[in-house]
Amino acid sequence: MKELSYLIGSDIGTFETKTILIDSEGRVLSESSKEYDVINPKQGWAEQWPNVWNRAIFETIRQVVEKSKIDARDVAGVCISSLYGGSGIPCDKEMKPLRPCIIWADRRAVEECHEIREKNGVETIFKITGNIVDPYYGYTKMIWIRNHEPDVWSRIYRIMTPNAYCIQKITGEESIDFSSAGNYGGIFDIHRRDWSTELMEELDIPRSFFPEEIVPSEKIVGEINSEGAKLTGLKKGTPVCAGGIDAPTSTLAGGAVYDGDLVSMLGTSMCNGFLSYTPRISPRLVNFPYVVNGKEFLYSFSGIITAGYCVRWFRDEFGEFEKRLSIELGKDAYSLLDDEAERIPAGSDGLLFLPHMMGGERAPYWDDYIQGAFIGASVYHKKPHFFRAILEGVAYALRYSIEAAREVGFPLKGITLVDGGAKSKLWRQIIADVTGLAIDYLPTARGAPLGDALLAGLGTGVVKDFKKVEEWIGRKIKIEPDFGSHVRYEQYYNLYKESLEANKKIFFKLRGISG
Repeated sequence: MKELSYLIGSDIGTFETKTILIDSEGRVLSESSKEYDVINPKQGWAEQWPNVWNRAIFETIRQVVEKSKIDARDVAGVCISSLYGGSGIPCDKEMKPLRPCIIWADRRAVEECHEIREKNGVETIFKITGNIVDPYYGYTKMIWIRNHEPDVWSRIYRIMTPNAYCIQKITGEESIDFSSAGNYGGIFDIHRRDWSTELMEELDIPRSFFPEEIVPSEKIVGEINSEGAKLTGLKKGTPVCAGGIDAPTSTLAGGAVYDGDLVSMLGTSMCNGFLSYTPRISPRLVNFPYVVNGKEFLYSFSGIITAGYCVRWFRDEFGEFEKRLSIELGKDAYSLLDDEAERIPAGSDGLLFLPHMMGGERAPYWDDYIQGAFIGASVYHKKPHFFRAILEGVAYALRYSIEAAREVGFPLKGITLVDGGAKSKLWRQIIADVTGLAIDYLPTARGAPLGDALLAGLGTGVVKDFKKVEEWIGRKIKIEPDFGSHVRYEQYYNLYKESLEANKKIFFKLRGISG
């Protein structure tokens, strides 16, 4: 009998869905992606219709099968992860969306958070769920729907996560995984790994809105049905695994398999994902079950909303010369800016940057008013100083996240860096020097789709051990910290922390003036 050995991993991202097809040794045979947009009806709001995700999943799965030229009958399994879907998708009894999904980036539920803090208390929520009260969490967005759209609320039959919604369309089966349930926040008991009926009742969020069973990400939750086969090109009966939130799935794909592993995704934003074999729960971090062994392993994360975004902003606004020169030299503008900044000493000659350019940060800051700032600027400072200060500012913010994890006992030994910003050799060295930790850079990181493919392998038995991903991720580039630079950065990092506190009132007042 022929052994089925091909696996498909799909990730529904905020702006793009990516799908890969691999063999049992982790070799990528084909890949496909499809872009789309986010709806922003008002400042601070972010929504998406799930049909956009469906089309992207169907199209990219079909394309990877066609591109690989394999027989679809040889696909052993599929797994789908997704962006954090915030409120989830409110569906009627026919599983039709009643409104767009209020996604993770949406900050509208501010008043709801005030009410929850007063009525239920932050300590009570944290004690049960391992998370705090903030508009980031899905349960606060659900309450916003209840408060502002009662007609929608009265017609809800199920609230579905983005990945589970797409899975239901191709299998006919409902599901929810541990990571997705945990990331809703205030309705999930992180200690029992189950719904908190107590908090659901207090918050007036019906238990009936959610699937009965919460399952591991690698569990097979259904099989491709006849309609799913038409939509995806897969064969009827192909197993589909539950999947989970894309951040921990990407962390898995970065090789986070041991207690205390940290994978930092340095893209437009930065997501720092910590794996813990034993509960280490801090109110400064977002905490929920990992996508492997979700009943025991814990995933905690923090981030910087505008990490790589700050660098892109600087290039676009002040790097016109470098952009023109890049065409002549065949070298990208970021590399040219790096070359100039590399000649500037550690600390940028007394120029400090706070990399919080969107106004507000999630974990570990939990501050709605924090903003970006250059501190210590003088006529001596030139463009390379400002660019290096940006790279250093993001490194300070990463160290701030690391300290939050260390406070609850994470045994951190190093950092694995992935995604676009990590391509910068200078930035990698700065991060090593600021944190004092060795860096492993993965130049061929595939992100969440590879993690999904691994989960599909675990669920179907093609892969026996989740640590197999260590063999799949490719070569690592090691960067050791420079001791002299680390000592120098210690002073600047302390000033970074002092600056956050010193400017809190100013940031609050600025928001009030600017609206």
